[in-house]
Amino acid sequence: MAPDVRLPDLSDKEPVSPVRRLLLAAVLALAATTAARAEAILPRFRGTVIRAEADRLEIRRSSGSTLSLRMGPRTRVYAVNQSSVWAIKPESYVSVVGAPGSEPQRATAVTLYSPSERGFEAGSQPWDTAPGATLTAGWVADLQAGSPLRVALSYGGGRSAFEVPRDTPVTQISPGEKALLEPGAAVTIFARSAPDGSLDAVTIAVGRQGVVPGL
Repeated sequence: MAPDVRLPDLSDKEPVSPVRRLLLAAVLALAATTAARAEAILPRFRGTVIRAEADRLEIRRSSGSTLSLRMGPRTRVYAVNQSSVWAIKPESYVSVVGAPGSEPQRATAVTLYSPSERGFEAGSQPWDTAPGATLTAGWVADLQAGSPLRVALSYGGGRSAFEVPRDTPVTQISPGEKALLEPGAAVTIFARSAPDGSLDAVTIAVGRQGVVPGL
């Protein structure tokens, strides 16, 4: 939902000064940017596959409840494979789920991206894996070996630092296909609500060989 932005009162008959025109333009740009960011946020659902059909996916959530989502030609499926902290290299594109706390944050999960997926969720935002958690995605700008590993991510003018313990779950994500949606596979689904109240699966990350997506 777009924020309630109060625009300058331009109802008087005096000529609008250049300064006021710039102010109005800035306020409108801010409102449009905020609305676009809000529109881009998709609800996420996690669970394991019960069954997958050509146009529908049913999962079981950790609470035990089941959820059914529609799949269409534009539903994107990504394969998630096991990796390790040793795969994190300078200039890699990664996302880090960080625990709440001061910098450097402690990483609780790391995802590496194939070249075609670099740019996914660039920046830092609240994440729903735990209270106060964040997801930060960007390029590895600094990497210091040790225990824990120290990683700094750079993204769009921002920078965040993390400590990555050696036992942190690390996965690799790459393009996949719907055939990976086998019963029992762990999934993270980015969905969109349809006008009729149903859910459309926009993006599905599916773990292979027992892997749980870190998103």
